[in-house]
Amino acid sequence: MAAAAGAIGASNLGKGKIALAVSVLGEQIANGAFPADKPLPVEADLAERLHVGRSVLREAIKVLSSKGMVSARPRHGTVIQPRSRWNLLDRDVLHWVLRPGQVDPDLVRDILVARRIIEPEAARLAALNSTIADKAAILGACAEMRASVGDAEASVRADIAFHNAILEASGNAILLAFSPALSAILSAFFQISIQNPDVFPGNLPAHERVAHAVAAGNADEAHAAMLSVLSYTEDDVSERLSLHP
Repeated sequence: MAAAAGAIGASNLGKGKIALAVSVLGEQIANGAFPADKPLPVEADLAERLHVGRSVLREAIKVLSSKGMVSARPRHGTVIQPRSRWNLLDRDVLHWVLRPGQVDPDLVRDILVARRIIEPEAARLAALNSTIADKAAILGACAEMRASVGDAEASVRADIAFHNAILEASGNAILLAFSPALSAILSAFFQISIQNPDVFPGNLPAHERVAHAVAAGNADEAHAAMLSVLSYTEDDVSERLSLHP
């Protein structure tokens, strides 16, 4: 588990005034600047606050609505949705809710549980379904991880490539759809563990076990090794955020 500071951001948004307005407003909503089930400020005031025109603001609201963060209600204006309705698999939303220093421990617990459900089974399927090219991608990403020790940005690229290669090799289109969310999660978790330089290299052997098990077609070993990868991550994140069962 690793990522580089700032390596993964709200990359779905592109550039320009609308993207900037979405990013700023989305982050403010995620940080609780606007209470749930309450309307945003009136359009003119909010546009002035964000230093954008009303047309830009309207387009930004449409984007945030598509992410489940706001909804337009007749006679009530644009209302902030409770987080239970946000699309937490959206890479931008994850980027906003997992900001360093503002991480919700309950959300982190949910993420850790979800990873245990998804990734070990993906590794098992990868051992059964991977092609020669898939195996080469996984082994190559693993080698890049070891070569990148000491370089945070290179480490996150290699680590994300490794986990996404496992999803790709599973041969399951639904599992592969989790790749953008997983990339954002890995980046956010790096922000939590960055203070300890031993965390990334310490988890390399378990990643290598996964890679070699997949390459050998050993489904049970691939599953068990991925559980080891996740357990290492869970122990570090839980300690830093003082998570308790």
